[in-house]
Amino acid sequence: MAVTRYASSTLASVAKDPGSLRIRGIVFDMDGTLATPMTEHLVRLHRELGVPSKMGILEYVDGHLVGEERQRAEQRILQVETEAMANMQLSPGLIELLQFLHENKLPIAIITRNNNLAAQHFLEQVVTRQPEEQLKLFGFDPVIDRSFKPTKPHPQSLLHISEMWGIPPQQLMMVGDHLDDLLCGVRAGSVSALLRYPYNGAFESKAHISVDRIDKLIESLANGFDADMSISGDSDLAYF
Repeated sequence: MAVTRYASSTLASVAKDPGSLRIRGIVFDMDGTLATPMTEHLVRLHRELGVPSKMGILEYVDGHLVGEERQRAEQRILQVETEAMANMQLSPGLIELLQFLHENKLPIAIITRNNNLAAQHFLEQVVTRQPEEQLKLFGFDPVIDRSFKPTKPHPQSLLHISEMWGIPPQQLMMVGDHLDDLLCGVRAGSVSALLRYPYNGAFESKAHISVDRIDKLIESLANGFDADMSISGDSDLAYF
């Protein structure tokens, strides 16, 4: 075990000890992280498309389907994503976490394997339903959807944000509810944080931090935490 100590990410801590290793930016998955999960839709797609249990849906479609079969699969994915958008809600505790990040000037971004339409629906329909004084908290930049290749769990999207922000990967935190999110973080050399649900406990071995509600991350970011950075980016875990 290679335990690394991360200092507090508050502005007060930075002012007192600017040289310490700490989280300086947070990158979020969307479905199941910023918004309530669409797990039942993904399970249904896995079954309908015949995706192997240890393979992601997009990897299966990109690597194993061609021609009309691939077109039908892509159309079905879009249909299911559109259905899921109708029930999209903010994750409980998200406002509290975003308020902390805003107060401490920590940049935020989104990496989602969903399509651009779903990402825009979240930003333009779900976010804008919040009180006007809270809208300043949702300054995600960039917002990376699945048109950015390669997608999670490949780390390239997270490394892209690292370069864009000028923050080393080791000082970024990737927050998500799925194996793809955690592996993306681990493979980039970043801290991976798992938002736990009844369905994703098996992924905890790939997380440096695990919480049952997203605002519980405030405690780790405010007080500092230890992370086992020897966690491997290899995995043969089943997706569902």
